[in-house]
Amino acid sequence: MSDRYGVQAPPLTLDEMARREDVPATEKLSDEAQAGLASARVTVTIPSRQLVQQKDDPTIVLPEGSFHGRIVDETRLHEPGSLASSDDPPHPHRPLWQPQLHYPRLTGVPETRLRRINGRTVIIPTDSGHVYGEYTARQTYYPSGYPWACIGRLFVWNDASQPNWDSYGAAALVGNRTVLTAAHMVPWGSSNWAAQFVAGYYDGSSTSGGGGQSWVTNAHGYAGNEVSAHDMAVLRLADPLGGWIGFLGTKAYDDGWEGGNYWTLVGYPSAVTSERPSFQAAIHVIDDDEDGDAQELEHHGDDTGGDSGGPFFGTWADGPYVIGTVSGYEEFSGPLGIGSEDNNIVAGGPDLNAIVKYGRDNWP
Repeated sequence: MSDRYGVQAPPLTLDEMARREDVPATEKLSDEAQAGLASARVTVTIPSRQLVQQKDDPTIVLPEGSFHGRIVDETRLHEPGSLASSDDPPHPHRPLWQPQLHYPRLTGVPETRLRRINGRTVIIPTDSGHVYGEYTARQTYYPSGYPWACIGRLFVWNDASQPNWDSYGAAALVGNRTVLTAAHMVPWGSSNWAAQFVAGYYDGSSTSGGGGQSWVTNAHGYAGNEVSAHDMAVLRLADPLGGWIGFLGTKAYDDGWEGGNYWTLVGYPSAVTSERPSFQAAIHVIDDDEDGDAQELEHHGDDTGGDSGGPFFGTWADGPYVIGTVSGYEEFSGPLGIGSEDNNIVAGGPDLNAIVKYGRDNWP
C-alpha cells in the first residue's frame, strides 16, 4: 500500500490513535487458551527418568545433576540475506478474547528508599544508560490487553544447570511459538544454555496467568551478535503462547517514514525498573543505514540496560507491526572528529521479515 508520494503508508500518528476507540474483546477465552494460561508448568531436566518418592511423603527427590529448566535444543546462525523474504509482511494476530488497547494502562515505579540519620529518605540511583531526554519520558505500565501482553522479559542462563540467570532483556511474540529479540541476547558459543520468556512480565510473574511463560527450545539468528543491522534473532517456545495471547506483525522500514514520530519502544530497563515494563512513544527515526537486506535504524529514544531485544513498533489500521528490535548504542566519529554520530540503534529491514517468516513457517 502506497500513499501519493509512492512510499508505503505510514503507521497511525499519536493524534490519530487518540481519536480511535479501544477494540473490545468479542469472545470468551477459548478452552485451550484458558487451560494453557491458567496453571504454571514446571520444567525439570533430569539425567535419568528415575524419581525417588517415599510412601505418604509428598517430597520428590530428584537424581543428582537435575535442574530446573531445559537446555536449548538447537542454536543456529544464518548468513545475512540467506533466508527467503516476501513482499507480504508477517501480519499481526489478535485473538478475539483479547481487547486491543491503543495505549497501555500506566503504573508507578516502585522505589527503593533508605532513611538517613536525620530521618530524610534517599532514593537509590539506578544506572544512567544512554538517555537523550528529547521525547516523553519512559513510563511503566500494566501489560494487559493486546499488544501489551505480548511483550515480555527474557531471562538467559549461559549454563542451564545453574540456579540463577546470567542476563535479561526484552522480547515480543511474533508468531504462535516465535518470539523476536536481539541476537546479542543469545550465548551462541554455549552448548548448554537456557532461556525463558515471560509474556507480560510484571512484578515477578506474567499478567496472563501462571502459564504465561515458556522455555526456549530453538534459537536462530544472523551471523554477528553485536550492535548492527543484523542484531536480531527468533526463538522457538515450548508452548504456543502467541496463539493464546496474540502476536505482533513485522514490516521492513521505508525511508519515506523518516522524521515521523510514529514509533514506540518497549523494554525492561533497570534505569526505570526491571520488574515492570516501560514504554516510550512518539519516537522518530533519524536515519537508516543499509547493510545488505538489513538496516540500522538510528533514533534518540531512550535505550538503556534491559531494553535489548525489545520491539520498536508502530500501529497501522490492522494492528501493530515491529520494524526493528532494540540493538544498542553506536558512537562514531569520522576523521578529525568530522561527521560524528551519537545514536541508539534498532536492527530492522527486509531481513527482519525473513527471519520472522522462518520462525512462523518452521515453528507453527
